[in-house]
Amino acid sequence: MSEILRLHVPANNKYIQLVEEFMHSASRYIHPESDTMRSKLCAVMNEVFANIVNHSDTARLDELVRMQFEIGARSLIISIYDQGPGIKVEGSLPPYPAKLISRKFPFRKVVDGSVFLTIINPYSVAFHFEPREQSDYRDPALLENLKGHGYGISIITKIMDSVMYNYIGKNTFDWQMIKNFES
Repeated sequence: MSEILRLHVPANNKYIQLVEEFMHSASRYIHPESDTMRSKLCAVMNEVFANIVNHSDTARLDELVRMQFEIGARSLIISIYDQGPGIKVEGSLPPYPAKLISRKFPFRKVVDGSVFLTIINPYSVAFHFEPREQSDYRDPALLENLKGHGYGISIITKIMDSVMYNYIGKNTFDWQMIKNFES
């Protein structure tokens, strides 16, 4: 049996602390024995909320950021809804054309690896992180080629077991993130 918690917050960065505190409190029930896991889940919430506020149309449309947390015996499913155009891949927004389905695309490079997305179906993409085999963090050529963004999605994909971005209609998207816990 699972329990569902919901939080609706204005799309404004001044509420980031509130979102983190909510996650910190909720995670005491989700994974009570791990301060490390609570910190990681707070980082995920911080990054997703900041990305929605800063990169979607949710704030501009004066919409609330709607979050749902489904707490199961061995997993946590987080759904966070935003308003926006979606993620453009090879010039296409959702629904994606058939030629893009099942294909993997580079999304962001970060110092220790890359985030990739795979188009699962016309309405959904899945993200995953692939670490760089070895990285010399002092190499100026490596650092020069990295963009100043993308760290949030890399944090999210490293912590969560599954990260999906689903188009659910009327310019609304659902970030669905799953974290599985050992019994």
